[in-house]
Amino acid sequence: MRIVFDTNVLARAHPLAQGPARRGLLLVTAGPDVLIISQYLLQELERILTYPRLLRNSGLTPLDVSEYLDHLSHVSTLVRPTPVPENLLTDRADEPVMGTALAGNAEVICTRDAHFFTEQVQRFSAARGIQILTDLELLRLLQR
Repeated sequence: MRIVFDTNVLARAHPLAQGPARRGLLLVTAGPDVLIISQYLLQELERILTYPRLLRNSGLTPLDVSEYLDHLSHVSTLVRPTPVPENLLTDRADEPVMGTALAGNAEVICTRDAHFFTEQVQRFSAARGIQILTDLELLRLLQR
């Protein structure tokens, strides 16, 4: 399966995490599945993970963040996001996630972002063979 993790899930899947996002990421990167990522998602993840409050709460150091990003870039297939139709997503910041999925021929977008669960986005994604799943839903699918 070809899978794109949104940054909101990748941030929860950092190396010190133990929740479903981390378990799902480990299953994807250890198995036959393909993690699809873009430079945009890596940069956005770095921005999120280096917020002072998040660094404090996560226990990550700047070196941990750098190593995590480096690891992701090595275990992923890197693509350049494809443009998505205007007004598909209510938050323009979500467009690179969908664009990464389209460019990488993803079958799944793993996200916790409610904007991806609207009827319009669900229809658009389904027509392209892309399922939108939360980290818990993806974990259940991967464990079957």
